[in-house]
Amino acid sequence: ATLATYVAVVLGFVFIPGPATLLTVARATSSGTKVGIATGAGIAAGDIFHTVMAMVGISAIIATSAMLFSIVQYVGAAYLVYLGIRAIIEKTSTDPAAGALAIRAGKAFRQAVLTEML
Repeated sequence: ATLATYVAVVLGFVFIPGPATLLTVARATSSGTKVGIATGAGIAAGDIFHTVMAMVGISAIIATSAMLFSIVQYVGAAYLVYLGIRAIIEKTSTDPAAGALAIRAGKAFRQAVLTEML
Protein backbone atom coordinates (compact mmCIF):
# COMPACT_ATOMS: atom_id res chain seq x y z
CA ALA A 1 0.00 0.00 0.00
CA THR A 2 2.87 2.36 0.82
CA LEU A 3 4.61 1.63 -2.47
CA ALA A 4 1.42 2.22 -4.45
CA THR A 5 0.89 5.57 -2.69
CA TYR A 6 4.50 6.56 -3.33
CA VAL A 7 4.26 5.66 -7.03
CA ALA A 8 1.02 7.65 -7.39
CA VAL A 9 2.60 10.74 -5.79
CA VAL A 10 5.77 10.47 -7.92
CA LEU A 11 3.71 10.08 -11.10
CA GLY A 12 1.77 13.19 -10.11
CA PHE A 13 5.02 15.14 -9.82
CA VAL A 14 6.21 13.84 -13.17
CA PHE A 15 3.09 14.78 -15.12
CA ILE A 16 2.22 18.10 -13.46
CA PRO A 17 4.69 20.81 -14.49
CA GLY A 18 5.85 23.19 -11.81
CA PRO A 19 6.83 26.85 -12.08
CA ALA A 20 10.38 25.98 -13.17
CA THR A 21 9.20 23.82 -16.06
CA LEU A 22 6.64 26.36 -17.17
CA LEU A 23 9.21 29.19 -17.01
CA THR A 24 11.71 27.19 -19.07
CA VAL A 25 9.15 26.27 -21.72
CA ALA A 26 7.86 29.85 -21.91
CA ARG A 27 11.35 31.32 -22.28
CA ALA A 28 12.46 28.73 -24.84
CA THR A 29 9.38 29.16 -27.02
CA SER A 30 9.33 32.95 -26.87
CA SER A 31 13.06 33.69 -27.06
CA GLY A 32 14.77 30.67 -28.56
CA THR A 33 17.04 27.81 -27.60
CA LYS A 34 19.87 29.91 -26.11
CA VAL A 35 17.52 31.63 -23.67
CA GLY A 36 15.83 28.31 -22.85
CA ILE A 37 19.19 26.77 -21.98
CA ALA A 38 20.11 29.81 -19.88
CA THR A 39 16.80 29.47 -18.03
CA GLY A 40 17.47 25.79 -17.37
CA ALA A 41 20.96 26.62 -16.11
CA GLY A 42 19.46 29.28 -13.81
CA ILE A 43 17.05 26.74 -12.39
CA ALA A 44 19.95 24.35 -11.77
CA ALA A 45 21.85 27.15 -10.00
CA GLY A 46 18.79 27.81 -7.85
CA ASP A 47 18.67 24.11 -6.97
CA ILE A 48 22.33 24.27 -5.93
CA PHE A 49 21.44 27.25 -3.72
CA HIS A 50 18.70 25.12 -2.09
CA THR A 51 21.16 22.29 -1.53
CA VAL A 52 23.69 24.59 0.13
CA MET A 53 20.97 26.11 2.34
CA ALA A 54 19.89 22.60 3.36
CA MET A 55 23.48 21.63 4.17
CA VAL A 56 23.99 24.70 6.37
CA GLY A 57 20.64 24.24 8.11
CA ILE A 58 18.92 27.41 6.88
CA SER A 59 16.24 25.39 5.07
CA ALA A 60 15.38 23.57 8.30
CA ILE A 61 15.01 26.86 10.16
CA ILE A 62 12.69 28.26 7.47
CA ALA A 63 10.68 25.02 7.33
CA THR A 64 10.11 24.98 11.10
CA SER A 65 9.09 28.63 11.30
CA ALA A 66 5.58 28.97 9.92
CA MET A 67 5.96 32.73 9.53
CA LEU A 68 9.29 32.55 7.65
CA PHE A 69 7.99 29.77 5.44
CA SER A 70 4.87 31.78 4.59
CA ILE A 71 6.97 34.86 3.82
CA VAL A 72 9.15 32.90 1.39
CA GLN A 73 6.06 31.38 -0.24
CA TYR A 74 4.32 34.73 -0.69
CA VAL A 75 7.45 36.47 -1.97
CA GLY A 76 7.93 33.65 -4.50
CA ALA A 77 4.31 33.81 -5.63
CA ALA A 78 4.48 37.60 -5.90
CA TYR A 79 7.63 37.34 -8.02
CA LEU A 80 5.96 34.89 -10.41
CA VAL A 81 2.94 37.21 -10.70
CA TYR A 82 5.33 40.12 -11.35
CA LEU A 83 7.06 38.19 -14.14
CA GLY A 84 3.69 37.29 -15.65
CA ILE A 85 2.44 40.87 -15.60
CA ARG A 86 5.68 42.15 -17.15
CA ALA A 87 5.41 39.51 -19.88
CA ILE A 88 1.89 40.70 -20.69
CA ILE A 89 2.74 44.42 -20.60
CA GLU A 90 6.04 44.38 -22.52
CA LYS A 91 5.67 44.95 -26.22
CA THR A 92 8.87 43.31 -27.46
CA SER A 93 9.10 40.97 -30.41
CA THR A 94 8.60 37.30 -29.56
CA ASP A 95 9.79 36.00 -32.92
CA PRO A 96 13.31 34.56 -32.51
CA ALA A 97 13.70 34.44 -36.30
CA ALA A 98 13.33 38.21 -36.48
CA GLY A 99 16.64 38.58 -34.65
CA ALA A 100 15.25 40.46 -31.65
CA LEU A 101 14.96 38.25 -28.61
CA ALA A 102 12.16 38.96 -26.17
CA ILE A 103 14.65 38.53 -23.31
CA ARG A 104 18.41 38.17 -23.14
CA ALA A 105 20.03 34.98 -21.86
CA GLY A 106 21.65 36.68 -18.86
CA LYS A 107 18.36 38.16 -17.70
CA ALA A 108 16.60 34.81 -18.20
CA PHE A 109 19.32 33.12 -16.11
CA ARG A 110 18.91 35.63 -13.25
CA GLN A 111 15.13 35.35 -13.31
CA ALA A 112 15.32 31.55 -13.24
CA VAL A 113 17.72 31.56 -10.28
CA LEU A 114 15.45 33.87 -8.31
CA THR A 115 12.34 31.90 -9.29
CA GLU A 116 13.89 28.63 -8.15
CA MET A 117 15.27 30.13 -4.94
CA LEU A 118 11.86 31.47 -3.94
